[in-house]
Amino acid sequence: MSEPAIPPRSIRERLEELYRRLHALPHAESAEAAFRQLCDTLDQVEDEWSGIVKKSPPPAPSEFDGRMYCPLDDFVAQLDDGGILALTRGHRIEIAAHGAVRIVNKLTGLPEFEK
Repeated sequence: MSEPAIPPRSIRERLEELYRRLHALPHAESAEAAFRQLCDTLDQVEDEWSGIVKKSPPPAPSEFDGRMYCPLDDFVAQLDDGGILALTRGHRIEIAAHGAVRIVNKLTGLPEFEK
């Protein structure tokens, strides 16, 4: 018998679960590895907790379907120092060349996650 589905959770609850899972992962050795960890973990959380089927390709930012997606390529910049800067609807994701991650809330300007 399969396990019962988890009822859909709010975006805030899903973000908190994303941050919890990211903290539990080993430190990434590069910006690319950290970005992949972030995207893979986000997909896992959203598959389990959002109740919304992932669209491929993801909808445009102006067509929000209720699911969080990894930043779209148009909103990801490779920095000269080897880091990555990515923007989502509500967050600025700063990843250093050595894999440190900082996620800043665009509305408040405050960091929500650092590792």
